[in-house]
Amino acid sequence: MQHIKNLTETQISNIPLAGYISIIHRTHMMHLNHEMKDLNITAGQFPFLMELYRKEGITQDDMAVHFHIDKGTVARALKKMEDNEIIYRQIDPKNRRRYLIFLTQKGKKAVCKIKDIDKEWENRVLDGLSNSKREELLRILKGLAVKSMKNARENGVNYHEC
Repeated sequence: MQHIKNLTETQISNIPLAGYISIIHRTHMMHLNHEMKDLNITAGQFPFLMELYRKEGITQDDMAVHFHIDKGTVARALKKMEDNEIIYRQIDPKNRRRYLIFLTQKGKKAVCKIKDIDKEWENRVLDGLSNSKREELLRILKGLAVKSMKNARENGVNYHEC
C-alpha cells in the first residue's frame, strides 16, 4: 500500500513516461500470472496465445518478427505451451523445415478464459474514463508505440537481427 501512496503523492513530471508504462505493464503481468495460475499459463505466454488465437498456422519466425523479439524467446515460450498441450506444431507442407503452430482444444478454451481475465483487468484500470477518453488514450499510446519503433530504427536498432 505504501507504494501506491508514494506514487500518488509523486508529481507527475518526476516519473518518466517509460516508468509509468513499466508500472502498468508489470502490474498487468502480475495480475495475469495470478489469475491464470490454474490454467498453467504464464503472463509471458499470454501475447503468443493471443496472436495464435488471432492468426493460427503462423510460424515461430513469424511470431519473433511480429513481437520484435528473438527466436529463442519464442521457442522457449512455445515449448512450454506445447508441453502443457496448449499448442501443437504441424510441418509446413510448403517448407518441410518449418512448423506451423496451432492451438489445441485446451488452448482455445484457455484463450476464452484469458480474454475475459484481461478484459476485466482493462475495465478496472480504465474505470472512470468515458469511451471517448479510452479511445483517445489508445490512439495516443498507439502513436507513441509507432514513434518509439521508428526512433529505435533510426538509431540503428534492428529487431529482426535477434
